[in-house]
Amino acid sequence: MRRIKKALSSLILVCMLCPCISLLVHAASAELFFSDPSTTVGAEIDVKVKLSSSSDLGSLDATLTYDADMLRFISGDNATGGKGTITLSASGDGTSIDMTLKFQALQEGTANIEVSQSSGTDSSGEALDITDGSSAVTIGPGDPSLIQPEEETNNTGAGTGTAVADGPQVEVDGAQYIVTNGFSDAVIPQGFSRGEMTFEGTSCEVVTQPASNVSALYLTPAAGGDPEFFLYDMDKGSLIPFEQVSIASDRYLIPLRDDGSVSLPDRFQETKLILNGKEFTAWQDPSNAEYYMLYALNTDGEKALYQYDAVDKTYQRYVQQAASADDTKKKSSPKGGLWGKVLQFVEDFLDIVVILGIMLLLILIVIMIVIGVKLYHRNLELDDLYDEYGIDLDEDEKKPAPKSAKSAPGKGKKTSSAQKNQTEPAVRVPAKTMNLKDDDIFDDYDDLDDFDDEDEDYDDYDDDYDYDDYDGGKDDSDDIIDDLDELLSMQPKKKRSHMEKDDSFQVDFIDLD
Repeated sequence: MRRIKKALSSLILVCMLCPCISLLVHAASAELFFSDPSTTVGAEIDVKVKLSSSSDLGSLDATLTYDADMLRFISGDNATGGKGTITLSASGDGTSIDMTLKFQALQEGTANIEVSQSSGTDSSGEALDITDGSSAVTIGPGDPSLIQPEEETNNTGAGTGTAVADGPQVEVDGAQYIVTNGFSDAVIPQGFSRGEMTFEGTSCEVVTQPASNVSALYLTPAAGGDPEFFLYDMDKGSLIPFEQVSIASDRYLIPLRDDGSVSLPDRFQETKLILNGKEFTAWQDPSNAEYYMLYALNTDGEKALYQYDAVDKTYQRYVQQAASADDTKKKSSPKGGLWGKVLQFVEDFLDIVVILGIMLLLILIVIMIVIGVKLYHRNLELDDLYDEYGIDLDEDEKKPAPKSAKSAPGKGKKTSSAQKNQTEPAVRVPAKTMNLKDDDIFDDYDDLDDFDDEDEDYDDYDDDYDYDDYDGGKDDSDDIIDDLDELLSMQPKKKRSHMEKDDSFQVDFIDLD
């Protein structure tokens, strides 16, 4: 029994310590490496960039900065930019992503390339913990005549074509842009292919997503700057900024503006979201400001709502019907009050409530086991006690209650006052043993009434009675007991371990005074 109690106590202690055990899930780690090459003024130099991780990689988004007075960005794998800033957007299907950035050295010295921002995901979509590196490019004396003028440099990506801003001029969000043709294949977004379309009466080069037939134009700012893609809405004839967000190795999103098909609960308010310096329309719940709702075009060419986590930089598809049902449930449920607070607590701390519920259930099970073991051992002890004393409860319940008969002392005998005060033992004798009939017993009582009614007859009876001859009824008692012993000897022998109703007999003596 002690061992069982110790085991149960240990089990209860373990259950109580379960909530104290915390499980930590660490994000996969990765490191962004750079090479440190050396070159001369006017020469071109390649800087190797590598993202390495112990797990399979999904995507990489990073922003690099460099000294534009010492280096000029020419091209790069999955890279765009210039004038001191480069944007990397790459995806991979292994444990590393390799890229090459091409620069031209402008003057002697050491030029640093550093990471201002980086983020990425593994193959399962989980965010990476990226350790950023940097590059130091050593530039020695060279031939400055090899330096190309800024306007002749193709700084939009690798390729054989040269971008030329020779198309019609358009206005986007109050700024003037010129349609640019002859862009490199390296700058074509993932999932898009090169094509042509007629824009404002002019044949222009575009990129198109086959799944949705959505096109984008390559525009260069009229005031000067790097050209970029802009989505073209054929129905409205309008252009919006283009930004492709990689969410997996083969999945991406392109944020859109509301075309009238967005329907969200009333708690969401329209706001603006900045992605890589570009402004997009978004919706936000003021009570949960870390999340944004985006209307986006996905890889399959479908337009849908996505929830953007501004902390973890992750995206998740938003199912509007489930959200509407949830809002309806919240509106129909009573607000405030004790019950409302309990429901809110359960909703906020569901994992703790579940753990406490399991602990309570285990404690109840342990209590029931302990009680059951105690009852089982008590029953065994009672059974041993009944067997030791030969107690049979079933046999006692089946036996009927015996009938007893009263016998009176013989007539003509009188009990003295001294003997009257003596207490005689009461012995029950079955009527069968006494050989008395009910009529004889009532006749004796009638004789007693005669003594009470006739005083004279009683006096004569007193005078005629000889007290010396009275032996206290010993002979009659002996005869009765002898008859009882003879009667009991005729019955089958049974083991009698306790007093039963048919084991006793009683003789009632009648006081004649």
